[in-house]
Amino acid sequence: QFSVSNVKLAGDLIVDESELRKLIPIQDGDVFSRKRLNSASNSLSDRLGVEGYAFANVNAVPDIDEVNKSVSLTFFIDPGSRIYVRRINISGNEQTEDEVIRREMRQMEGAWLSPAKLERSRIRIQRLSYLSAVNIDSTRIGGSSDQVDLDISVQEQPSGSLMVGIGYSDGQGMMLNASVSQNNFLGSGEKVTAEINTSSVNTVYSFSHSDPYYTLDGIS
Repeated sequence: QFSVSNVKLAGDLIVDESELRKLIPIQDGDVFSRKRLNSASNSLSDRLGVEGYAFANVNAVPDIDEVNKSVSLTFFIDPGSRIYVRRINISGNEQTEDEVIRREMRQMEGAWLSPAKLERSRIRIQRLSYLSAVNIDSTRIGGSSDQVDLDISVQEQPSGSLMVGIGYSDGQGMMLNASVSQNNFLGSGEKVTAEINTSSVNTVYSFSHSDPYYTLDGIS
């Protein structure tokens, strides 16, 4: 069993060293753990990704002391180039308008690539009830070391429903109910519902229309 004698950071840190050290769950004197070593490398890579260095390399190099059963760890950081998004391409939306998917994106074209914003974008798109699957891939641009295209592929699913009901009560007699609903009306992402409830006492017609992006800020 080996213990950690010290932890060092080297290379082009980009981010303040004190902030990076907080992401390393390894302290001097701890028992060496390969799991925590990998976790630290991933955390450092993710933090550099927030600054747009999406393809940063973080290598943990151990210096082993067999006599004292200790290991000195050095995290070498190579951020590489800051990566920018040139274009966002969307495919698979045969019914849904391109804008309906694009407005859920938190990663913008022309901005540097942020893994956190990319994941947030994927979650927001996945939450759309008329899509069953979302996949986002990045493609490097030939002849450019700092640009990528984002390719978003989606899979649509049925977004409409039809319901019919029948019942009976002493007060209203025979009751009939029918409704039709479409959560992605004409591919606009808007919800439209028409319903009728009828009995021997009364008849009620109802119609509803919901626009989730009545304003550009997403007020419905």
